Amino acid sequence: MTRLKAYLELIRYPLFAIPIVATLPGALIASEGRWTWRVAATLLIALCGYFAGMIKNDYFHHETDKQTNPERPLPSEQLTPRQAIVPASIIYGLCVIGGFYLNVKAGLLVMGLVAISHLYNAIFKAKGILGSLTLPLGIGLLSVFGALAVSGTVPRLVWYAFAATTFYDLGTHITTTFKDISRDKELGILTTPLQIGIRPALFLSAVATVLAFTIACLPYWLEPDIQKPYIVWVVLGIIATVGTRISLYRQPNEQNGYFALKGSMIGSIFFFPCLIGTQVSLIVSAVIIVPLLLVTLFLLKITRQEV
Repeated sequence: MTRLKAYLELIRYPLFAIPIVATLPGALIASEGRWTWRVAATLLIALCGYFAGMIKNDYFHHETDKQTNPERPLPSEQLTPRQAIVPASIIYGLCVIGGFYLNVKAGLLVMGLVAISHLYNAIFKAKGILGSLTLPLGIGLLSVFGALAVSGTVPRLVWYAFAATTFYDLGTHITTTFKDISRDKELGILTTPLQIGIRPALFLSAVATVLAFTIACLPYWLEPDIQKPYIVWVVLGIIATVGTRISLYRQPNEQNGYFALKGSMIGSIFFFPCLIGTQVSLIVSAVIIVPLLLVTLFLLKITRQEV
């Protein structure tokens, strides 16, 4: 049980909804709103790959975590580095096999996503703006993977989802770095605010976030044959995001950075899957999105695990 608990902490299971909501638009748009075994398989592959990436993150940074997060499973020696890297690699391998089982294009993209995850965790995470660009690209590509896995093609609406998700996660990733900015500076970990400056980083985050919301609204004006009420999820994403970032822009400190991060997490669960509302009714999309949000908040509360 102790080892199981350590693995659960390693994968950060309360964040399970993020890969699901990032993949859903591509999968459901490609299936025209129908729930099929391919949609389910696609979500499972995305979820497992995300968890493997979390394990790899702790593996590559367990030496730094000895100073910053000594209670985590690897620095506290609840698990050895080998006990982390082996299952993570096996999971990645199974995800690749699953992708190729669905079709060749999906398999190739899974290989690309694994490469992006590895590069981020092993190299780019501490390389400032490169890290802030790399991880959001991987999150955005989950919607493209969803479409390829379900239909072998990428409908036009999915490209809106890809761009909106990528830009939103770029803005979020930059705000994320503020919650540890003093510690990162002390340890020599280069993040975007430390590389280009606090105000330029906040400006870049704001531009990326505005672009994300603008792109998500474009189908409302440009695509005549879609269900318009999807825009409700965009609005809720805007409220959650903007409402929790104001304090960070007024006072860029760690406390406000963590508050902005939690708001962005809530906003992402509203916003990432917003375009599924072009294929299913508002009620159906609410049945999908709201439980994911509530379960995430509940798990974060009872585990008190860091976002």
